[in-house]
Amino acid sequence: MKKLILTILISSCFTQTIKSNDQKYITKKDLFKKYVANTLPGYLFLGPYSFMYGVSLGGNSIKDGDSPQKANTLWLATPLMAGFLVNQITKDILKTILDRPIKDDKSSTFYYNIFYMGPDISTIKDIQFQGINSNWEAQIDEVPSGYDYPPLGFRTGFVTDRYGMDYEMSLIAHHTIEKNIIYEYNSPETGIVPLPQNIPSHFYMLHSMFMGLNAYYVLPDFILTPYVGFGGGLLLNSVQSEYAGPADLAREGGSLALDEMDWNYGVHSFLGFRYMSDNSFYYLELRPSVNRFKLESGSSPNKSKDSFNLESFQFQLGIGRNIF
Repeated sequence: MKKLILTILISSCFTQTIKSNDQKYITKKDLFKKYVANTLPGYLFLGPYSFMYGVSLGGNSIKDGDSPQKANTLWLATPLMAGFLVNQITKDILKTILDRPIKDDKSSTFYYNIFYMGPDISTIKDIQFQGINSNWEAQIDEVPSGYDYPPLGFRTGFVTDRYGMDYEMSLIAHHTIEKNIIYEYNSPETGIVPLPQNIPSHFYMLHSMFMGLNAYYVLPDFILTPYVGFGGGLLLNSVQSEYAGPADLAREGGSLALDEMDWNYGVHSFLGFRYMSDNSFYYLELRPSVNRFKLESGSSPNKSKDSFNLESFQFQLGIGRNIF
């Protein structure tokens, strides 16, 4: 927390140093570059830091015997609070940057900030386990997943008459729901053995912070403005559970039997529709995505390297506002 406060104070001081006495006209394009250069570092530093702190709070909540819902609430509150503080600092930076005459270059480019939420339909698929201390492997085709809170995110970028690009940061949380599945176990001693298993709710609790870029092409208007595109970026992933792993289905109540964090990647495509006005827009995006996870799980004799994909179809709803 001391680091968080210190960073905010430094950022606040920094906003006072970037003001220029040069009153020459400047284009919106150049202003946007200055805006990005002075605001994104705060998001890039405080975002992952607050995410990890939130994961720690959620883990301690599980250890105290709280419900997964309460643990997820504590996890979500921390990065949201950090995002709010950075946003407040950003407003001061924006006022400072805009304290100079803007050149009217007749450009149709629209520079924006977006805040959104994105309920989705998701599944954990292609789950692979590889034994570390013994020669065995296993797989599960898919396990359905749900969420306690829908994905929430922030985007900043620009759009012209024909194309657009933006930077995105989002918070994503999913968990397994109770399901009877077939767990295919394979070892030299047994060969391939299909084992029926009942996967409990919140067997896996998945948390991710996505940081990446989107690029899209704007289609001709028909009342709404449609567009298609793709995106990708880094994922800071956390996987927590009161179960040690797929081969250890004994719940260890009041403990984090599994607590793993790693960096990976996520990719998505999207079809969107915007309702534009002079200084803002509302939009809906239909977004299939794949987020990749890797971790180690299990107790010592059953320890394994695991990998799987979180595949989702997101309905992203948001509002964008003109930065300038």
